[in-house]
Order: sequence, then C-alpha cells, then structure tokens
Amino acid sequence: MFHEETVLQYTKEKLLANECNKKRFIELLTKALQKANICVQQAVEDADLTIVNNAISVAPQYDYVRVVGEDIDLLVLLTALASTHSTVFFQKCGRGKTPDSYYSTTSFNNKFSNELLFIHAISGCDITSALFGQSRNKFISLFLKLEELLNRAAIFLNPQATTEQVTEAGENVLVALYGGDPATQILDELRYHSFVKAAAKTKFNLARLPPTTDAAQLHAMRNYHQVQTWLGKEKDPLKWSWMHTPSGLFPKKSENDPAPESLLQCISCTCKKSCTNACGCRKAGLHCSLLCKHCIGQSCENPMPVILDNESEEGDAPAPIDMVDEQLECEDIE
Repeated sequence: MFHEETVLQYTKEKLLANECNKKRFIELLTKALQKANICVQQAVEDADLTIVNNAISVAPQYDYVRVVGEDIDLLVLLTALASTHSTVFFQKCGRGKTPDSYYSTTSFNNKFSNELLFIHAISGCDITSALFGQSRNKFISLFLKLEELLNRAAIFLNPQATTEQVTEAGENVLVALYGGDPATQILDELRYHSFVKAAAKTKFNLARLPPTTDAAQLHAMRNYHQVQTWLGKEKDPLKWSWMHTPSGLFPKKSENDPAPESLLQCISCTCKKSCTNACGCRKAGLHCSLLCKHCIGQSCENPMPVILDNESEEGDAPAPIDMVDEQLECEDIE
C-alpha cells in the first residue's frame, strides 16, 4: 500500500484504475487538505452537482464564490441552477500557455437557458450516455433552429411528467436531430430509411444510424431522472430505466433487436486485430461470426459465445445472440 512519500513507478491513470488505490489516494488527499485547514466534502454520487450545490449554499455568506475546475459541466449546472446568484463565478483552468477563463452564471444566458439541463443530459454527461457522433453543439444548433422543441424539453423539467410524456418528447427531439419530422415520423421508420440510404454507399458506420424507438425511450427516461436529480427532485431510478447490480445502478438494456434477424446475420467486420471498440460487429451490438473476414468469430476479443448443450439436436434453432444496446456511445471512436 502506498503512502505520502511513495515514489510512483507508473502513470496516474494506471494508479487510479485500481479502486483500492483510488480510495487510498482520496483518504490521503483529504487528510492533507484538512491539515491545511481546508474544508473537505467527498461526493457520494454526482461530484459536479455536489460542488455546485455547495457553492450556492455558501454564496450568501461571501461577497463572491469562485468555483474552480476544468469540466465545463460545472458551468452548465451553475448556469441552470444558480442563475439568481450573481456572485457565483466559474474559473476554468487553462493549460500550458492557455490562460484561465472566467464566467458568471449569466455568461451563457439565451432563449433556452431554462432547458439547458435537458440539453446537457440528452447530449451526454457524466451520468447519461451520449449518442454516437452527435455532439452537444449539434443539439444546441437544433434548438436554435427549431424553437418548437423547447416545449418537448420543458416536459423533462416537470416533476409530474409521466413516462409516456417523457418517452414521446424524447423521441420527438431525436427524430428532429436525425433530420426527420417529429410530426409525421417515428425513430424506427427514420432508422430504416437512413439505413437504406447508407447501404448504397461503399462505406458507412451502422452506429451513426438513429437509435431504435426502444433504445431512445430508455435513454429519454434516464435523461428525465437525471434532470430531476439536478433539480433536487427525488425519483425512483428503478422506474426510470435504471436497474440494480452488485456494482450499483446500471442502465437497462434494450430488449428489442436493433434490426431484423435476417439482416443481423449479414453484418460482419474486417478487423485484422483484436476486434475492440472500432469493430463493426461491436458497434452493431453483435458478436463476431463466421462471416467476419479475418477473425471468423473466433480469434478475436468479440467471439461468438460458446454454448454447451448436450441435449441439443441437429436442426435446432441457433441460440439467440445476447443483444447489447450500443446505440448510446460515450464518444465517437473511428
């Protein structure tokens, strides 16, 4: 076990990848800060929210409060939650020759400042997933272009909203994001037409297709739960697309296949090594198979599952593939 005087022989990332090391480091850091008469509070869940709420709570006691950090998420939460506190500021630390930047809670005031939390959640934050290839700037541009979507976003701010209202509003926003008409189209239809257009190209990425309706509804429910959490409204996560696991809460997976079974059997990859994150089969939520050019579903990190069943007979239907909803990726990996 390392201590204050331990000289590390490896990188910070490797050290903190170990959960025990991370806890030990937090303990040592807490003691060092407290010894320097600095008040310390360890976040249990959302650290950004804890920081912002603390800044808001102490604001009346000081001439001004400065929140220091590198994560722009802090500014988003401050803008949405501390808009009435003109004495709270955010200092974004610069790197290298880049100087620090300073913002007030009104720096980003605009026509949809009230809906900023929804945009932050649906475009991907520390808690919710991001849609593959869809940046936050694209969401902002969408709301600037289609102001009628603000009514859909407002539903996520309503603590009395039903699951039906939330899922419908979320799907409407995503249909518009992928270039469809929310008044006449649903995501599954838009997904099909997008696939038909993409299939005519020599190269395309299945992960860039719109999510299925099922996946989008689960995503919308998690977004609603997160927005309500930011607003201080307690909601049962198990009713909003989360499930308990030994490691804590985990997103519920889509129960429907992302495409017809006959089409899924046609998907393959041409990876020459490993079949890791960039693998086309992985991005489609599939295991590699005999159709894959190099790995043939065996010599890779995404192989077909081995199913041992002594009672199976020739002609039995193949075991269903354990579909994983990978419509919602945290980053665009090319």
